[in-house]
Amino acid sequence: MIVALLVLLVPLYQSPRDGGCTEWRDCRQLALAAADRGEYETFHDLAWRAVQIGPPNDPALMYLLARAQALSGRPHDALVMLQRLADMGVPSDAETNDDFKRTRQLPDWVEVAARINRIDHPDSPRAVATAGSTASTPAAEAVRFATESFVPGGVAYDAVSQRFLFGDRLGRKLIVVSDGSNHPVDFVHADSAGFQEISAIEIDAKRGDLWVTSTAGREGTLHKLQLVSGRPLKAFRVNADLEPVQLVDLAVTPAGAVLVLDSANRQLLALRAGGTSLERVMQMTAREPASLATTSDNDIAYVAHREGVSRIDLRARTATPVAAPKSVSLAHLERIRWRVDALIAVQVDDDGSRRIIRFELNANGSGITRAATVEGSLPTAGPIFVTIFGDDLLYLVDGSSHAGSQPPRDAQSGVADFVAYRVRLR
Repeated sequence: MIVALLVLLVPLYQSPRDGGCTEWRDCRQLALAAADRGEYETFHDLAWRAVQIGPPNDPALMYLLARAQALSGRPHDALVMLQRLADMGVPSDAETNDDFKRTRQLPDWVEVAARINRIDHPDSPRAVATAGSTASTPAAEAVRFATESFVPGGVAYDAVSQRFLFGDRLGRKLIVVSDGSNHPVDFVHADSAGFQEISAIEIDAKRGDLWVTSTAGREGTLHKLQLVSGRPLKAFRVNADLEPVQLVDLAVTPAGAVLVLDSANRQLLALRAGGTSLERVMQMTAREPASLATTSDNDIAYVAHREGVSRIDLRARTATPVAAPKSVSLAHLERIRWRVDALIAVQVDDDGSRRIIRFELNANGSGITRAATVEGSLPTAGPIFVTIFGDDLLYLVDGSSHAGSQPPRDAQSGVADFVAYRVRLR
């Protein structure tokens, strides 16, 4: 079969220019920018470089290259790449995407299309999402600590100081636990930082800042602290004309802008880098916005809500529903975080248990191509907070309800046991 032979030959005869980039994420962003400008030969060179130096057999990068091959006048090369993706069990939108119009005119397209259809079929053994699929190594206990009257309000990990940071929602404070110590220490209290009920925390490691959101009644505040010491630097209260608010999540862009999600008024707020006040980026039509994730692109973010997930173009101030195959549900996501062209999400099942799922995104981030379970049913009574640092996912659960734990809750003293688990993402 000619196509099968070319699968082996493609890496041997293509040696495009490196585009001047040495890091695959940079190559990918430059490639997408070239595609937007219609510079398809440059798009091809940069996409090929991203595949060369990026993670081996990365589906998103391979699909990016297939698009670049098709648009730069290499339809047969694109066909070969789509076949490779199909052989890996990765679905694509090549049957409907205009980028592959010339590829679909090739004689061998019928066979490749049949393979793609078998993947997309919900009854196929290679269905897009299966309950038994995994996207991680087994979870390991990272830290366990006991504390009194603690209600989680966020989690973060400072890789420099090797400390876990936890928000205490009702205690209105931050606590830290050194990696390996299992001993909680109060870090910042409300009397110094002005915290109300803490709802989210996030680290900006590049600038050494710690960001916290807190809410009281109809009011909300974004707090900026020095990461190393916990010293409060500034508080940004949401302006009265944007109230009422219920701040539920926050995220930091690569450029240093801080995005804040408000569920009460269904709005996305932003504190620009160096800004002095929170401003409204956009009013959302989606009901019950729950979580927010920024990406490596300063202009793109994602918001999880009752109906699913929306891709937010921060520059255009538009929200577009993220598409997903029929076999993949994006409903009931209470937390999302972004990692290398995928969304890591906490999904609530009908019985109240939680699962952590990796949703892989297509090349332009507009749709889900595959879903895989990171952690199965987690019998916890309350919301799960997650954070990602490097290749690790950290999630916090109430130890009193987690499977396999010892009875940790002391009814007389009010002391509760909490466990943070670390998962190495593939």
